[in-house]
Amino acid sequence: MLFLSGQHAFCQQKQGSGQCPDPFYRGALERKVIDHASTRVLYALNAQDINKMDTYIDLGQLQIGKACTKYCSVFAEEADNTFQKWWKEHPNAGSYNRSLGMKGRNASVWSEYQWSAFFFQGDTLTEWAAMPYHIFQHYRYNEPFPTMKWTLSQETATICEHKCQKATCHWRGRDFIAWFTKDIPVRKGPWKFGGLPGLILKVYDTNRLYTFEAIGIEKGNFPIYQYPQKMYGKSTRQKVWKLQGDLNRDFWKAIGTVSEQGVLVSKPKPYEQLELE
Repeated sequence: MLFLSGQHAFCQQKQGSGQCPDPFYRGALERKVIDHASTRVLYALNAQDINKMDTYIDLGQLQIGKACTKYCSVFAEEADNTFQKWWKEHPNAGSYNRSLGMKGRNASVWSEYQWSAFFFQGDTLTEWAAMPYHIFQHYRYNEPFPTMKWTLSQETATICEHKCQKATCHWRGRDFIAWFTKDIPVRKGPWKFGGLPGLILKVYDTNRLYTFEAIGIEKGNFPIYQYPQKMYGKSTRQKVWKLQGDLNRDFWKAIGTVSEQGVLVSKPKPYEQLELE
């Protein structure tokens, strides 16, 4: 049996000039609790050292509620909590720090994998995609829960003290390897991953650009927040996916600003999205 750990030197980094979304304009003060989760699973995204949280691109959480299941960023949610508290203590402040309370590697830089939240209800997935600062319109769209055609292997590994089984699939342009446990009969995992006969505790593409690895499974009473719909315009997966890619590859061009005061700021960079299609 294998024992897997998180050391990934060649993972995809945050990049571009996009900064954290403005918490006020993404609805941090108007979010509402729509459900509670009795279980949440914590996942490190692209950890340089699985034992050091400040080396993660993000700390994600899968919140398993009664009415819905949600995957989102712990770092972003805690930053919203910090901002909400700060706002109450400084009601007359003329300005505020947009990345107040943010944690993780390159905390002030936007990434779609940190600033999107995914709600799962029945067979429907809804992404609430918060865009970086300079874009004050955020988006949401629905799609059927992704169908991933997994092939099961007899290989096993231990993750978070649970025996896991290996599975592989090709999905939206990439080959993925997942490790799931039948100990927890939940057919979901981090981000959009799911569809296996047990909870996915680790999943990564074969190029190791993106790695989600569980670091803990917690019991408690965790609020599941939803942001105000008025700040998240309806869109489609294809449009949101394209915009996210464009923002990473050339942020200034994507927002329509190639130069500022005669200085060229548009600098295209290669970027590997998790979904290639």
